[in-house]
Amino acid sequence: MNTISFITANFVAREAGFALTEGWHQGNNATNDYFRPIDTFPKRFEALLKEIKQLGFQAIDLWIAHLHWAWATREHTKIANSLIAKHRLQIASLAGNFGATRMEFEAACKLANTMELRLLVGGASYFYYNRQAAIEILRKHRLELAIVNHQETSAEKLLEKVGTDNHDVIGVAIDTGWYATLGNGLFLAIEKLAPNLKMVQLKNLVNENSKETAAYDDGVVPLQSCVEKLIEIRYNGPVAIEHHPFDRNPTGECQMSLEMLTRWLST
Repeated sequence: MNTISFITANFVAREAGFALTEGWHQGNNATNDYFRPIDTFPKRFEALLKEIKQLGFQAIDLWIAHLHWAWATREHTKIANSLIAKHRLQIASLAGNFGATRMEFEAACKLANTMELRLLVGGASYFYYNRQAAIEILRKHRLELAIVNHQETSAEKLLEKVGTDNHDVIGVAIDTGWYATLGNGLFLAIEKLAPNLKMVQLKNLVNENSKETAAYDDGVVPLQSCVEKLIEIRYNGPVAIEHHPFDRNPTGECQMSLEMLTRWLST
């Protein structure tokens, strides 16, 4: 059975008052700055979890801006684990960028171990240029890494980035915003990537020429058909709801999207 999760990066605009004017980088910096101080971390992190749990979610994909391998101390992680247990949430993955150096990549892996999760989802420059060493680190920490599509123009291009072996620890995560690049070729990409698929980030787009996300009932990506394809290939891994508008709180739309996705997966 698929775990449905809420990507905490859906709140990229939250700490900027849902008024991002300078793009993702602005929200990323504001979020790190807000959650880094240990004195305020317990109250702020719990408020984040409570808001997500109230929407009906049982799992999250923890964006590193909310708990970053670059600044998270033992006290941060102890508090985070306690609060996640208190609110009976599961962490489906750690999401974000996992560094350009061995030290950074290992720090991300150690954070994942401390948070008792198995899956890293995103990208890591260190992996791209030091694949074998990165695989050894992942095995040492008993972790898996799923690389998310971004600029790749085909499933083959993404597989080139992932490599041809060690697929028990290295795989892919499909962001369905890829529809803007592939069109209906997205369904074939899902089929081709099925043996390596470790995560699906189910994202809608306002239109094919925009990176702006939309709620599941208002956009151009044929999400229900994507879910039907996942059922067809018997994918039983996590499916994350991704919707991160820069100008408003996405909670109501994410709650509705959760209801829609739950129906689609049950048919």
